[in-house]
Amino acid sequence: MAITASLYLRVSVAREESDSLERQERDLRALAHAEGLEVVAVHRDEGVSGAAANRPAFLAWLADARERRAQVLLAWRFDRISREGLPAVAALLDVLKASEARLLTWGDRMDSTSAAFRLTAAVLSEMAYAEREAIRLRVTSRQAADRRNGRWTKTRPTGYLVREGRLVQHPEEAAIVRRIVATFLEGASLRSLASVLDAEGVPTPRAAKGQRTREGARWGLTSVRHVLASPVLAGLLPHGGGVARGDNGEAITVTDDPIIDLATHRRVLAALEARSALGPRGRRPAVGAAPRHALSGLLVCGACGGPLVFQSRARGAFRCQRRAHSPAACDGCSIASAPLETEVRRRVISRLAALPPGSPALDVVAERWLATLAPEDTSERRAALDAVAAAEALVEDLEAARYTRGEFPGQDGAARWERLYRPALARLEASRASLASFPPRLDVTGLLDAEMLRESLAAADAADDHGTRRDLYRLLVDRISVARGPGDPASRLTICWAGGDDAAPSDLRITGTTDTYDD
Repeated sequence: MAITASLYLRVSVAREESDSLERQERDLRALAHAEGLEVVAVHRDEGVSGAAANRPAFLAWLADARERRAQVLLAWRFDRISREGLPAVAALLDVLKASEARLLTWGDRMDSTSAAFRLTAAVLSEMAYAEREAIRLRVTSRQAADRRNGRWTKTRPTGYLVREGRLVQHPEEAAIVRRIVATFLEGASLRSLASVLDAEGVPTPRAAKGQRTREGARWGLTSVRHVLASPVLAGLLPHGGGVARGDNGEAITVTDDPIIDLATHRRVLAALEARSALGPRGRRPAVGAAPRHALSGLLVCGACGGPLVFQSRARGAFRCQRRAHSPAACDGCSIASAPLETEVRRRVISRLAALPPGSPALDVVAERWLATLAPEDTSERRAALDAVAAAEALVEDLEAARYTRGEFPGQDGAARWERLYRPALARLEASRASLASFPPRLDVTGLLDAEMLRESLAAADAADDHGTRRDLYRLLVDRISVARGPGDPASRLTICWAGGDDAAPSDLRITGTTDTYDD
Protein backbone atom coordinates (compact mmCIF):
# COMPACT_ATOMS: atom_id res chain seq x y z
CA MET A 1 0.00 0.00 0.00
CA ALA A 2 1.44 3.39 -1.06
CA ILE A 3 2.54 5.91 1.56
CA THR A 4 0.43 9.06 1.22
CA ALA A 5 1.86 12.60 1.09
CA SER A 6 0.43 16.11 1.30
CA LEU A 7 2.20 19.09 -0.31
CA TYR A 8 2.34 22.65 1.03
CA LEU A 9 3.26 25.54 -1.28
CA ARG A 10 3.60 29.20 -0.32
CA VAL A 11 4.81 32.47 -1.79
CA SER A 12 4.38 35.92 -0.27
CA VAL A 13 4.17 37.59 -3.69
CA ALA A 14 3.16 35.89 -6.95
CA ARG A 15 6.11 36.12 -9.35
CA GLU A 16 7.93 34.25 -12.08
CA GLU A 17 11.01 33.20 -10.13
CA SER A 18 12.64 30.03 -8.85
CA ASP A 19 10.32 29.77 -5.84
CA SER A 20 7.05 30.19 -7.74
CA LEU A 21 4.22 27.86 -6.78
CA GLU A 22 4.60 25.95 -10.03
CA ARG A 23 8.31 25.38 -9.41
CA GLN A 24 7.67 24.34 -5.80
CA GLU A 25 5.04 21.80 -6.84
CA ARG A 26 7.24 20.38 -9.57
CA ASP A 27 10.18 19.92 -7.19
CA LEU A 28 8.00 18.38 -4.45
CA ARG A 29 6.37 15.93 -6.85
CA ALA A 30 9.83 14.85 -7.95
CA LEU A 31 10.78 14.36 -4.28
CA ALA A 32 7.61 12.35 -3.67
CA HIS A 33 8.36 10.16 -6.68
CA ALA A 34 11.93 9.55 -5.47
CA GLU A 35 10.63 8.59 -2.00
CA GLY A 36 7.89 6.36 -3.39
CA LEU A 37 5.08 8.54 -2.03
CA GLU A 38 1.56 9.03 -3.41
CA VAL A 39 0.51 12.69 -3.45
CA VAL A 40 -3.07 12.92 -2.19
CA ALA A 41 -3.37 16.67 -1.56
CA VAL A 42 -1.76 19.95 -2.62
CA HIS A 43 -2.32 23.09 -0.52
CA ARG A 44 -1.39 26.55 -1.86
CA ASP A 45 -1.00 29.84 0.02
CA GLU A 46 -0.40 32.43 -2.68
CA GLY A 47 0.37 35.99 -1.66
CA VAL A 48 0.37 35.04 2.03
CA SER A 49 3.14 36.00 4.46
CA GLY A 50 4.83 33.31 6.50
CA ALA A 51 4.26 35.54 9.53
CA ALA A 52 0.48 35.08 9.25
CA ALA A 53 -0.83 32.60 11.79
CA ASN A 54 -4.19 32.00 10.12
CA ARG A 55 -3.22 30.57 6.73
CA PRO A 56 -6.05 28.36 5.39
CA ALA A 57 -3.85 26.16 3.18
CA PHE A 58 -1.23 25.70 5.92
CA LEU A 59 -3.85 24.69 8.47
CA ALA A 60 -5.41 22.25 5.98
CA TRP A 61 -1.95 20.77 5.37
CA LEU A 62 -1.46 20.13 9.08
CA ALA A 63 -4.99 18.72 9.28
CA ASP A 64 -4.03 16.12 6.64
CA ALA A 65 -1.47 14.74 9.09
CA ARG A 66 -3.57 15.20 12.21
CA GLU A 67 -6.53 13.35 10.66
CA ARG A 68 -4.29 10.64 9.14
CA ARG A 69 -5.08 11.48 5.52
CA ALA A 70 -1.36 11.90 4.81
CA GLN A 71 1.54 10.05 6.36
CA VAL A 72 4.19 12.46 5.05
CA LEU A 73 4.13 16.28 4.87
CA LEU A 74 6.21 17.87 2.09
CA ALA A 75 7.31 21.51 1.91
CA TRP A 76 9.70 23.18 -0.52
CA ARG A 77 11.87 24.79 2.17
CA PHE A 78 11.50 25.07 5.92
CA ASP A 79 10.99 28.86 5.69
CA ARG A 80 7.93 28.17 3.48
CA ILE A 81 6.29 26.56 6.51
CA SER A 82 6.55 29.58 8.81
CA ARG A 83 8.50 32.70 9.65
CA GLU A 84 7.14 32.96 13.19
CA GLY A 85 10.19 31.47 14.94
CA LEU A 86 10.23 28.91 17.74
CA PRO A 87 6.48 29.05 18.63
CA ALA A 88 5.61 27.82 15.13
CA VAL A 89 8.17 25.00 15.39
CA ALA A 90 6.68 23.86 18.68
CA ALA A 91 3.19 23.68 17.15
CA LEU A 92 4.52 21.75 14.15
CA LEU A 93 6.37 19.26 16.37
CA ASP A 94 3.18 18.67 18.35
CA VAL A 95 1.32 17.76 15.16
CA LEU A 96 4.11 15.45 13.96
CA LYS A 97 4.32 13.71 17.33
CA ALA A 98 0.57 13.23 17.72
CA SER A 99 0.05 11.97 14.16
CA GLU A 100 3.36 10.10 13.81
CA ALA A 101 3.70 11.78 10.41
CA ARG A 102 7.01 12.53 8.73
CA LEU A 103 8.15 15.92 7.42
CA LEU A 104 10.41 16.33 4.38
CA THR A 105 11.60 19.52 2.67
CA TRP A 106 13.13 19.74 -0.79
CA GLY A 107 15.39 22.79 -0.61
CA ASP A 108 17.20 22.34 2.71
CA ARG A 109 16.81 18.53 2.95
CA MET A 110 15.01 18.51 6.31
CA ASP A 111 13.75 15.14 7.59
CA SER A 112 11.83 14.86 10.84
CA THR A 113 13.15 11.31 11.35
CA SER A 114 16.69 12.66 11.63
CA ALA A 115 18.22 12.79 15.10
CA ALA A 116 19.25 16.43 14.59
CA PHE A 117 15.85 17.54 13.24
CA ARG A 118 14.60 19.37 16.34
CA LEU A 119 17.81 21.38 16.75
CA THR A 120 18.07 22.15 13.04
CA ALA A 121 14.40 23.13 12.86
CA ALA A 122 14.84 25.53 15.78
CA VAL A 123 17.87 27.16 14.14
CA LEU A 124 16.22 27.46 10.72
CA SER A 125 13.01 28.84 12.20
CA GLU A 126 14.86 31.58 14.04
CA MET A 127 16.83 32.37 10.88
CA ALA A 128 13.53 32.67 8.99
CA TYR A 129 12.18 34.93 11.73
CA ALA A 130 15.29 37.13 11.57
CA GLU A 131 14.98 37.37 7.79
CA ARG A 132 11.32 38.33 8.17
CA GLU A 133 12.25 41.15 10.52
CA ALA A 134 15.00 42.31 8.15
CA ILE A 135 12.51 42.34 5.28
CA ARG A 136 10.03 44.28 7.40
CA LEU A 137 12.64 46.89 8.25
CA ARG A 138 13.69 47.22 4.60
CA VAL A 139 10.09 47.56 3.45
CA THR A 140 9.28 50.05 6.21
CA SER A 141 12.36 52.10 5.37
CA ARG A 142 11.55 52.09 1.67
CA GLN A 143 7.93 53.06 2.31
CA ALA A 144 9.05 55.91 4.57
CA ALA A 145 11.44 57.13 1.87
CA ASP A 146 8.68 56.93 -0.74
CA ARG A 147 6.38 58.95 1.53
CA ARG A 148 9.01 61.61 2.13
CA ASN A 149 9.57 61.91 -1.63
CA GLY A 150 5.84 62.06 -2.36
CA ARG A 151 5.86 58.84 -4.40
CA TRP A 152 2.62 56.94 -4.94
CA THR A 153 3.23 53.18 -4.62
CA LYS A 154 -0.32 51.87 -4.08
CA THR A 155 -3.15 51.02 -6.44
CA ARG A 156 -4.14 54.14 -8.34
CA PRO A 157 -6.86 56.17 -6.59
CA THR A 158 -10.14 57.07 -8.28
CA GLY A 159 -9.66 60.07 -10.55
CA TYR A 160 -5.93 59.64 -11.09
CA LEU A 161 -3.33 57.72 -13.08
CA VAL A 162 0.14 56.87 -11.78
CA ARG A 163 3.05 58.16 -13.85
CA GLU A 164 6.59 57.55 -12.58
CA GLY A 165 5.49 57.48 -8.97
CA ARG A 166 3.38 60.65 -9.19
CA LEU A 167 -0.33 61.10 -9.78
CA VAL A 168 -1.85 62.81 -12.81
CA GLN A 169 -5.54 63.40 -13.42
CA HIS A 170 -7.45 60.68 -15.26
CA PRO A 171 -9.03 62.35 -18.31
CA GLU A 172 -12.54 60.95 -17.66
CA GLU A 173 -12.62 60.02 -13.98
CA ALA A 174 -11.34 63.37 -12.69
CA ALA A 175 -14.32 65.18 -14.20
CA ILE A 176 -16.71 62.64 -12.63
CA VAL A 177 -15.08 63.11 -9.21
CA ARG A 178 -15.36 66.91 -9.46
CA ARG A 179 -19.05 66.51 -10.28
CA ILE A 180 -19.53 64.22 -7.27
CA VAL A 181 -17.88 66.81 -5.01
CA ALA A 182 -19.94 69.72 -6.38
CA THR A 183 -23.22 67.81 -6.11
CA PHE A 184 -22.41 66.67 -2.57
CA LEU A 185 -21.61 70.20 -1.40
CA GLU A 186 -24.93 71.33 -2.87
CA GLY A 187 -26.63 69.00 -0.37
CA ALA A 188 -27.05 65.71 -2.22
CA SER A 189 -26.92 62.57 -0.07
CA LEU A 190 -24.36 59.83 -0.57
CA ARG A 191 -27.17 57.42 -1.38
CA SER A 192 -28.50 59.64 -4.16
CA LEU A 193 -24.99 60.11 -5.56
CA ALA A 194 -24.49 56.35 -5.64
CA SER A 195 -27.81 55.91 -7.47
CA VAL A 196 -26.90 58.52 -10.09
CA LEU A 197 -23.48 56.94 -10.70
CA ASP A 198 -25.08 53.51 -11.13
CA ALA A 199 -27.74 54.91 -13.46
CA GLU A 200 -25.07 56.54 -15.63
CA GLY A 201 -23.06 53.32 -15.77
CA VAL A 202 -19.97 54.77 -14.08
CA PRO A 203 -17.70 51.85 -13.03
CA THR A 204 -17.13 51.39 -9.31
CA PRO A 205 -13.61 52.23 -8.07
CA ARG A 206 -12.56 48.56 -7.96
CA ALA A 207 -13.97 47.84 -11.41
CA ALA A 208 -12.33 50.95 -12.89
CA LYS A 209 -8.94 49.79 -11.61
CA GLY A 210 -9.37 46.33 -13.13
CA GLN A 211 -9.70 44.62 -9.74
CA ARG A 212 -11.90 41.59 -9.26
CA THR A 213 -15.45 42.46 -8.20
CA ARG A 214 -18.60 40.49 -7.70
CA GLU A 215 -20.99 40.39 -10.63
CA GLY A 216 -23.31 43.39 -10.71
CA ALA A 217 -21.20 45.42 -8.24
CA ARG A 218 -22.78 48.79 -7.59
CA TRP A 219 -21.84 52.08 -5.99
CA GLY A 220 -22.77 52.37 -2.33
CA LEU A 221 -22.54 54.80 0.56
CA THR A 222 -19.11 53.49 1.55
CA SER A 223 -17.56 53.77 -1.91
CA VAL A 224 -18.86 57.31 -2.45
CA ARG A 225 -17.74 58.36 1.04
CA HIS A 226 -14.29 56.86 0.46
CA VAL A 227 -13.85 58.89 -2.74
CA LEU A 228 -14.97 62.11 -1.06
CA ALA A 229 -12.99 61.67 2.17
CA SER A 230 -9.65 60.69 0.66
CA PRO A 231 -6.96 63.39 1.09
CA VAL A 232 -5.61 62.44 -2.33
CA LEU A 233 -8.45 64.46 -3.90
CA ALA A 234 -6.57 67.55 -2.75
CA GLY A 235 -3.21 66.06 -3.77
CA LEU A 236 -2.18 64.92 -0.27
CA LEU A 237 -0.70 61.53 0.61
CA PRO A 238 -2.97 59.48 2.92
CA HIS A 239 -1.21 57.61 5.73
CA GLY A 240 -2.39 55.96 8.94
CA GLY A 241 -5.93 57.27 8.65
CA GLY A 242 -4.72 60.85 8.16
CA VAL A 243 -2.25 62.74 6.01
CA ALA A 244 1.46 61.91 5.73
CA ARG A 245 3.72 64.73 6.87
CA GLY A 246 7.41 65.39 6.32
CA ASP A 247 10.03 66.11 8.96
CA ASN A 248 9.07 69.79 8.79
CA GLY A 249 5.45 68.99 9.66
CA GLU A 250 4.16 69.93 6.22
CA ALA A 251 1.67 67.67 4.45
CA ILE A 252 3.25 65.60 1.66
CA THR A 253 1.82 66.01 -1.83
CA VAL A 254 1.67 63.27 -4.47
CA THR A 255 0.55 65.30 -7.46
CA ASP A 256 1.15 68.71 -9.00
CA ASP A 257 -2.40 68.85 -10.35
CA PRO A 258 -4.97 67.89 -7.67
CA ILE A 259 -8.59 67.31 -8.65
CA ILE A 260 -9.86 69.86 -6.09
CA ASP A 261 -8.13 72.47 -3.97
CA LEU A 262 -7.45 72.08 -0.26
CA ALA A 263 -10.15 74.52 0.84
CA THR A 264 -12.82 72.62 -1.09
CA HIS A 265 -11.70 69.33 0.41
CA ARG A 266 -11.91 70.79 3.91
CA ARG A 267 -15.50 71.79 3.15
CA VAL A 268 -16.20 68.22 2.04
CA LEU A 269 -14.71 66.76 5.23
CA ALA A 270 -16.65 69.18 7.40
CA ALA A 271 -19.88 68.27 5.61
CA LEU A 272 -19.18 64.54 5.96
CA GLU A 273 -18.48 64.96 9.66
CA ALA A 274 -21.63 67.00 10.22
CA ARG A 275 -23.79 64.49 8.39
CA SER A 276 -22.34 61.42 10.10
CA ALA A 277 -22.23 62.62 13.70
CA LEU A 278 -23.40 59.94 16.11
CA GLY A 279 -26.95 60.35 17.25
CA PRO A 280 -28.13 60.14 20.85
CA ARG A 281 -28.29 56.33 20.77
CA GLY A 282 -24.94 55.87 19.03
CA ARG A 283 -26.54 55.52 15.61
CA ARG A 284 -25.59 57.39 12.48
CA PRO A 285 -28.26 59.22 10.48
CA ALA A 286 -28.92 58.58 6.80
CA VAL A 287 -25.82 60.32 5.46
CA GLY A 288 -26.62 63.38 3.44
CA ALA A 289 -30.39 63.04 3.66
CA ALA A 290 -32.25 66.27 4.35
CA PRO A 291 -34.02 66.19 7.76
CA ARG A 292 -37.77 65.66 7.46
CA HIS A 293 -38.35 67.77 10.55
CA ALA A 294 -36.33 70.23 12.58
CA LEU A 295 -36.26 67.79 15.52
CA SER A 296 -35.35 64.72 13.44
CA GLY A 297 -32.52 62.78 15.03
CA LEU A 298 -32.90 64.43 18.44
CA LEU A 299 -35.85 62.49 19.88
CA VAL A 300 -35.76 59.12 21.64
CA CYS A 301 -38.47 57.01 23.19
CA GLY A 302 -38.52 57.30 26.97
CA ALA A 303 -39.78 53.70 27.25
CA CYS A 304 -37.24 51.77 25.15
CA GLY A 305 -34.63 54.32 24.07
CA GLY A 306 -35.36 53.81 20.39
CA PRO A 307 -35.47 56.74 17.94
CA LEU A 308 -38.68 58.66 17.35
CA VAL A 309 -39.20 59.12 13.62
CA PHE A 310 -41.28 61.89 12.04
CA GLN A 311 -44.30 60.63 10.13
CA SER A 312 -45.97 63.42 8.22
CA ARG A 313 -48.94 61.24 7.22
CA ALA A 314 -49.74 60.43 10.85
CA ARG A 315 -51.13 63.91 11.63
CA GLY A 316 -47.57 65.26 11.77
CA ALA A 317 -46.34 63.15 14.66
CA PHE A 318 -43.20 61.43 15.90
CA ARG A 319 -43.54 57.71 16.61
CA CYS A 320 -41.20 55.13 18.13
CA GLN A 321 -39.31 53.38 15.33
CA ARG A 322 -38.57 50.32 17.47
CA ARG A 323 -42.27 49.85 18.13
CA ALA A 324 -42.92 49.95 14.38
CA HIS A 325 -40.45 47.15 13.63
CA SER A 326 -40.95 45.00 16.73
CA PRO A 327 -44.14 45.58 18.74
CA ALA A 328 -42.88 43.29 21.51
CA ALA A 329 -39.83 45.49 22.05
CA CYS A 330 -41.78 48.58 23.15
CA ASP A 331 -45.26 49.55 24.27
CA GLY A 332 -45.14 52.47 21.86
CA CYS A 333 -44.68 56.20 22.14
CA SER A 334 -45.82 59.06 19.92
CA ILE A 335 -46.22 62.79 20.18
CA ALA A 336 -47.67 65.52 17.95
CA SER A 337 -44.93 67.50 16.25
CA ALA A 338 -46.34 71.05 16.34
CA PRO A 339 -46.81 71.45 20.13
CA LEU A 340 -43.63 69.45 20.66
CA GLU A 341 -41.50 71.91 18.71
CA THR A 342 -43.19 74.87 20.39
CA GLU A 343 -42.17 73.49 23.79
CA VAL A 344 -38.64 72.59 22.68
CA ARG A 345 -38.15 76.05 21.19
CA ARG A 346 -39.28 77.71 24.42
CA ARG A 347 -36.94 75.62 26.51
CA VAL A 348 -34.00 76.17 24.17
CA ILE A 349 -34.40 79.95 24.22
CA SER A 350 -34.83 79.93 28.01
CA ARG A 351 -31.76 77.74 28.41
CA LEU A 352 -29.56 80.04 26.36
CA ALA A 353 -30.80 83.16 28.14
CA ALA A 354 -30.07 81.60 31.54
CA LEU A 355 -26.51 80.37 30.86
CA PRO A 356 -23.97 82.52 32.76
CA PRO A 357 -20.99 83.90 30.77
CA GLY A 358 -17.96 81.63 30.90
CA SER A 359 -19.90 78.51 31.83
CA PRO A 360 -18.63 75.18 30.38
CA ALA A 361 -21.99 74.62 28.70
CA LEU A 362 -21.70 77.99 26.93
CA ASP A 363 -18.22 77.00 25.71
CA VAL A 364 -19.71 73.87 24.13
CA VAL A 365 -22.39 75.95 22.42
CA ALA A 366 -19.75 78.38 21.16
CA GLU A 367 -17.69 75.53 19.69
CA ARG A 368 -20.72 74.18 17.89
CA TRP A 369 -21.63 77.62 16.56
CA LEU A 370 -18.11 78.13 15.27
CA ALA A 371 -18.15 74.71 13.58
CA THR A 372 -21.38 75.77 11.84
CA LEU A 373 -20.07 79.18 10.79
CA ALA A 374 -16.60 78.08 9.68
CA PRO A 375 -16.35 74.30 9.21
CA GLU A 376 -13.14 74.67 7.20
CA ASP A 377 -11.45 76.42 10.10
CA THR A 378 -12.52 73.67 12.50
CA SER A 379 -11.32 70.90 10.18
CA GLU A 380 -7.96 72.60 9.58
CA ARG A 381 -7.35 73.21 13.26
CA ARG A 382 -8.20 69.60 14.06
CA ALA A 383 -5.69 68.42 11.44
CA ALA A 384 -3.02 70.68 12.96
CA LEU A 385 -3.81 69.41 16.46
CA ASP A 386 -3.58 65.81 15.23
CA ALA A 387 -0.19 66.56 13.68
CA VAL A 388 1.09 67.98 16.99
CA ALA A 389 -0.24 65.00 18.92
CA ALA A 390 1.43 62.53 16.54
CA ALA A 391 4.75 64.37 16.74
CA GLU A 392 4.59 64.54 20.54
CA ALA A 393 3.88 60.80 20.72
CA LEU A 394 6.90 60.05 18.51
CA VAL A 395 9.24 62.21 20.61
CA GLU A 396 7.94 60.71 23.86
CA ASP A 397 8.37 57.18 22.52
CA LEU A 398 11.95 57.85 21.45
CA GLU A 399 12.77 59.37 24.84
CA ALA A 400 11.23 56.40 26.64
CA ALA A 401 13.07 53.99 24.35
CA ARG A 402 16.44 55.43 25.36
CA TYR A 403 16.01 56.52 28.96
CA THR A 404 13.39 54.04 30.22
CA ARG A 405 13.54 50.92 28.07
CA GLY A 406 17.27 51.13 27.32
CA GLU A 407 16.87 50.27 23.64
CA PHE A 408 19.89 52.28 22.41
CA PRO A 409 22.87 51.04 24.47
CA GLY A 410 26.45 52.10 23.94
CA GLN A 411 28.02 54.88 21.91
CA ASP A 412 26.72 53.55 18.59
CA GLY A 413 23.21 53.27 20.01
CA ALA A 414 23.31 56.83 21.29
CA ALA A 415 24.44 58.09 17.87
CA ARG A 416 21.66 56.14 16.16
CA TRP A 417 19.13 57.56 18.64
CA GLU A 418 20.32 61.10 17.92
CA ARG A 419 19.77 60.54 14.19
CA LEU A 420 16.18 59.56 14.91
CA TYR A 421 15.50 62.08 17.65
CA ARG A 422 16.65 65.25 15.87
CA PRO A 423 14.20 65.05 12.95
CA ALA A 424 11.41 63.96 15.33
CA LEU A 425 12.02 67.02 17.47
CA ALA A 426 12.16 69.23 14.39
CA ARG A 427 8.84 67.77 13.26
CA LEU A 428 7.29 68.55 16.64
CA GLU A 429 8.53 72.13 16.59
CA ALA A 430 7.27 72.60 13.02
CA SER A 431 3.86 71.16 13.91
CA ARG A 432 3.56 73.45 16.92
CA ALA A 433 4.58 76.43 14.81
CA SER A 434 1.93 75.51 12.22
CA LEU A 435 -0.73 75.34 14.93
CA ALA A 436 0.41 78.63 16.43
CA SER A 437 0.10 80.33 13.02
CA PHE A 438 -3.70 80.05 13.13
CA PRO A 439 -5.45 83.32 13.93
CA PRO A 440 -7.07 83.59 17.38
CA ARG A 441 -10.36 81.79 17.74
CA LEU A 442 -13.36 83.84 16.76
CA ASP A 443 -15.12 85.12 19.88
CA VAL A 444 -18.73 84.17 19.28
CA THR A 445 -20.06 84.51 22.82
CA GLY A 446 -21.59 87.87 21.89
CA LEU A 447 -23.71 86.14 19.27
CA LEU A 448 -25.09 83.61 21.71
CA ASP A 449 -28.08 85.40 23.13
CA ALA A 450 -31.71 84.40 23.29
CA GLU A 451 -32.95 87.25 21.09
CA MET A 452 -30.64 86.35 18.22
CA LEU A 453 -31.61 82.69 18.49
CA ARG A 454 -35.30 83.65 18.46
CA GLU A 455 -34.77 85.80 15.32
CA SER A 456 -32.83 83.00 13.61
CA LEU A 457 -35.58 80.49 14.34
CA ALA A 458 -38.20 82.91 13.04
CA ALA A 459 -36.22 83.40 9.82
CA ALA A 460 -35.91 79.64 9.38
CA ASP A 461 -39.68 79.31 9.96
CA ALA A 462 -40.37 81.89 7.25
CA ALA A 463 -38.13 80.04 4.81
CA ASP A 464 -39.49 76.62 5.89
CA ASP A 465 -35.87 75.61 6.45
CA HIS A 466 -35.92 72.45 8.61
CA GLY A 467 -32.14 72.03 8.35
CA THR A 468 -31.32 75.48 9.75
CA ARG A 469 -33.76 75.08 12.64
CA ARG A 470 -32.31 71.67 13.38
CA ASP A 471 -28.75 73.10 13.43
CA LEU A 472 -29.86 75.81 15.86
CA TYR A 473 -31.49 73.28 18.18
CA ARG A 474 -28.37 71.17 18.12
CA LEU A 475 -26.36 74.10 19.48
CA LEU A 476 -27.88 73.48 22.89
CA VAL A 477 -29.48 70.04 22.75
CA ASP A 478 -27.87 66.59 22.62
CA ARG A 479 -30.98 64.47 23.12
CA ILE A 480 -34.66 64.77 23.98
CA SER A 481 -36.38 61.87 25.71
CA VAL A 482 -40.17 61.67 25.31
CA ALA A 483 -42.16 59.81 27.95
CA ARG A 484 -45.10 57.68 26.92
CA GLY A 485 -48.63 58.68 27.87
CA PRO A 486 -51.07 61.58 27.61
CA GLY A 487 -50.24 65.07 28.72
CA ASP A 488 -48.71 68.22 27.32
CA PRO A 489 -45.10 68.15 26.04
CA ALA A 490 -43.81 70.05 29.05
CA SER A 491 -44.60 67.14 31.34
CA ARG A 492 -43.27 64.48 28.93
CA LEU A 493 -39.93 65.90 27.80
CA THR A 494 -36.51 65.39 29.38
CA ILE A 495 -33.80 67.35 27.59
CA CYS A 496 -30.13 66.41 27.72
CA TRP A 497 -28.33 69.70 27.17
CA ALA A 498 -25.04 70.22 25.38
CA GLY A 499 -22.28 70.45 27.97
CA GLY A 500 -24.29 68.52 30.58
CA ASP A 501 -26.84 69.60 33.11
CA ASP A 502 -24.34 70.91 35.63
CA ALA A 503 -24.68 74.43 34.28
CA ALA A 504 -28.46 74.39 34.15
CA PRO A 505 -29.99 77.07 36.40
CA SER A 506 -32.17 75.74 39.19
CA ASP A 507 -35.12 77.89 38.11
CA LEU A 508 -35.20 76.58 34.53
CA ARG A 509 -38.15 74.30 35.23
CA ILE A 510 -40.86 74.87 32.63
CA THR A 511 -44.47 74.26 33.57
CA GLY A 512 -45.81 74.29 30.01
CA THR A 513 -49.29 75.00 28.73
CA THR A 514 -52.58 73.54 29.87
CA ASP A 515 -53.47 71.98 26.51
CA THR A 516 -53.13 68.23 26.20
CA TYR A 517 -52.06 66.23 23.18
CA ASP A 518 -53.11 62.61 23.19
CA ASP A 519 -51.09 59.84 21.58
